[in-house]
Amino acid sequence: MSMPRTLESANALPEVVIGYVSVRSQGGTSFLDAEDLSDPEPFYGTEADDAEATQAIERAGLQVVAESRLGKAVAGPPAAFEALTGGTLIAVERLVHTRVGREEYVTHLDIVGDGQPEALGVGTAGPAAVEGVVLERPRPPMAIFPAPIPPPVPRFHLRVPDDVATILGAWDAHQRGQRGAGVTVAMVDSGWFRHPFFAAHGYTVQPPVTVIPGTNPAHDPHGHGTGESANVFAIAPEAVLRPVRAADDNGNLVGALAGFVRAKAGAPDVLTNSWGGDYLDPVPAQPDPFDRPLILEILDAIRQGIVVVFAAGNGQFGAEAQVPGVIAAGGVFASAGLDLQASDYSSGYHSQWFGGVDVPTVSGLVGMRPRASYIMMPIPPGCPIDVQRAAAGTGTGVGDPPDGTTADDGWALFSGTSAAAPQIAGAAAVLRGVRNDATPAQVGQALASTAIDVRVGRCHPRFNNPATPGRDVATGSGLINVSAAAAII
Repeated sequence: MSMPRTLESANALPEVVIGYVSVRSQGGTSFLDAEDLSDPEPFYGTEADDAEATQAIERAGLQVVAESRLGKAVAGPPAAFEALTGGTLIAVERLVHTRVGREEYVTHLDIVGDGQPEALGVGTAGPAAVEGVVLERPRPPMAIFPAPIPPPVPRFHLRVPDDVATILGAWDAHQRGQRGAGVTVAMVDSGWFRHPFFAAHGYTVQPPVTVIPGTNPAHDPHGHGTGESANVFAIAPEAVLRPVRAADDNGNLVGALAGFVRAKAGAPDVLTNSWGGDYLDPVPAQPDPFDRPLILEILDAIRQGIVVVFAAGNGQFGAEAQVPGVIAAGGVFASAGLDLQASDYSSGYHSQWFGGVDVPTVSGLVGMRPRASYIMMPIPPGCPIDVQRAAAGTGTGVGDPPDGTTADDGWALFSGTSAAAPQIAGAAAVLRGVRNDATPAQVGQALASTAIDVRVGRCHPRFNNPATPGRDVATGSGLINVSAAAAII
C-alpha cells in the first residue's frame, strides 16, 4: 500500500522559524498565481510596499535576516508568523527523497486556517503590501585538531586538491596562472569549520555568516559545507570563499532560501549551492508555491550577473537546478584508469516546467551508488559525516563498507552532486578570473562546449537515462575541462 505524502506530526514547533515574505508584485500578479516565472521583474515590489511590508514584519515580532527587491527572509517565533498571516502554524510530516537515496518523512511547517491557501507552508492573509508568506522547507544536502593531510585508506578514492584538479583539467590552467585570483565564491550550506587543511594550503576564506538567529557562524554542525568547500579550492585555489551557514544546530538546512538571499545580497561572482528540494512522482504541472520565491530569487541573481550553480540532485527532482540560466551540476565517475562513465548516483532529466531545460548542464566528479564514497574531504572531527562514513556499512543495509577513516579524525569519503557543484563553481571562478566581464551564460557555454563527452553508463535509476554521444540527460555536455574552457572564454 502506498504511503501518503503528508501526515500530521507529533513534533513540537521550533522556537525559531525561518520564512520568506513576498512583497506585493508591482506587475499585478502574485507569485502564487503566475503561470510564467521566467522573468523576476514583474514580481519586484515598490519602495512604498517594501516599507509597508517591513513595518508589518516588525510589528508582528519578526526579524529580517536578508532581503532583495522581491522579498525578505525573516525569522522569529511561530506566534509572530501567526500574527502576520492570521493563520496557525502546525508541523506535518512529508515523504521526500533525502540523503543516500532514501525516502523518509521529514518535518515541515504549514500555515492553516481561514483564508490560507491549500499549499504546504504558505500563507496569504495579512497586510496589503504582503503578497504571501512562505515557510522554509527542509532541503537535504546533495551528498556531507584534525591533521591537514588525509589518512591513508585502502579504498579507491580521489584526493583534494590534486586528483580533482588533475582530472578536471584545472592543473594545466593553474600552470598558466589561471587560478581564480580575487574571484568571490559564495557557498550556502551547513556552515564552515576552520580545518587545518585550508590554512596549510593558504586558501582565503572570509568570516562565515549565519542566517539562523542564535547559531554560531564559526560552527558546521553537520560537516557537509566544510567538506564540499574543498572542491572550490581544488579548482580555483586563489578564489575567495564566502560561506553562509543555513543550518540549525542539528545540521538541518532550514534556512536555505534565506541563505541564498543573504549570499546574493553580497554580489558574489559565483554562488554555489549543494542542496535542493524534491518532488515525488507524479510531478505536479507547476512548481509548488514554496519553491516560487526561490525560483524568482535565482533568476534575479543571474540577471545581476552572478553565476549560479546548483547540484542536479542524487535521485531528487528539485526546482532549483531547473531554473533557466542555472548551471546544473551532474556527475561523472572516473575510475583508477581514468575511464569515464555517468554516475548512477546523480539525477538527470528533462525539465517539465521550463521548456528546453535539461538537468544537468555539465558534470563534475561524483562517486557511484550506494553512497558515492569517492573523494577524501576535510570535515569537523566527530561531526555526523565523520561518524557515519567511518561505519558506513554498519546497520545501514546499503552495502557500502566503512571508508577506512576513524569517527573523529576530521576526514571522510563522500561526494554526490554536492561535490560536483563546488567543482563547477571553482571552474566558473577560474573563467571569471580570466575574463571578469563574462556573463553567466558565457561561462556556462564555455564549460559546456569544451566538456569531455561521456558515452557510457546511466544516471540515477529513478531516471535511468543513458549517456550517449553528444549532449544527453545523464551527464549534460559531459565532464568539465577547466583548461579548455579558460582558453575560449
